[in-house]
Amino acid sequence: MLLKKIINRTINTMLSISPAFFFMIKLPYWGLVNIIIRWWGSTGLHSIRVGEFKGGASKTRSSYREDMLLKTMMLLLDIRGKSCLDLACNDGFWSFRLARLGAKSVKGIDMNRDVLVKANFLKHVYDYPGFRFVKQDIFNFLSNNKRDSFDIILLLSVLYHLPKGSNWEFFFSSLSKINSECLIIDSRWHEDMSYWPDPKQGILKTKKGIIKKWQPTRAEVIKHLYNSGYEHVVEVDSTVFIQDKEGAYGNGDPYSLENISDYMTNHRSLIFAYKKKDFMPAALEKIKIEKAEREK
Repeated sequence: MLLKKIINRTINTMLSISPAFFFMIKLPYWGLVNIIIRWWGSTGLHSIRVGEFKGGASKTRSSYREDMLLKTMMLLLDIRGKSCLDLACNDGFWSFRLARLGAKSVKGIDMNRDVLVKANFLKHVYDYPGFRFVKQDIFNFLSNNKRDSFDIILLLSVLYHLPKGSNWEFFFSSLSKINSECLIIDSRWHEDMSYWPDPKQGILKTKKGIIKKWQPTRAEVIKHLYNSGYEHVVEVDSTVFIQDKEGAYGNGDPYSLENISDYMTNHRSLIFAYKKKDFMPAALEKIKIEKAEREK
């Protein structure tokens, strides 16, 4: 007991006399974080920022998407206090953005162990220890999940990576069953296949061989959403939030990480699917936004 008092007194004295003592304690931790963030940022898909640290080379596409997608989410959803599921969460980029908007809890699912290591490291750096990032196949998760439900589900940059010919009725109905408020989809659309010229983008290499990826159209997805129990589906053009239209379009390459030309040309967009129309903000009734209709 006496030793504890002596230690406490010594630490308090050193902190009060010399603020530099605090930085001597903090420096090794932040030094390590800085090194890790810079390394990951140079190799990862997204820009990683922790306080004053920013990782790697500029990710122009990541910055544009972060700006316009977050503004869209803030307009169309109240995320405060909500539980969220981030499917194919990668390094938790969008999970941590939802946390900034007030999300209470997030569970991330991904099959890539390396990106999950990043996500689980960053949740402690950002101080969200209750967030969960686990390795699991999306279809297996939907088949085996008997307990968890979520107010908001993110399906961002996922659909066009899933195997063609999957059971989409099961997929969307399973999402609907565990989703109490809203599903957010960000996807490429393939009504005009000439816009996506690279055939390698349409295949998935696995241990079992090459699998063709799904190339979804709006009509297909919207039909599945309504049939799965979503009452109100809206498609949103998030590029209205972009001021530098020319810079955002860039060289027009739809696969480039330096522009968002696929959004600018309407070959990619956001869809918000609400379980009930009441969950849609009243403000939407006052602005021009087109409801996605069922396929006849």
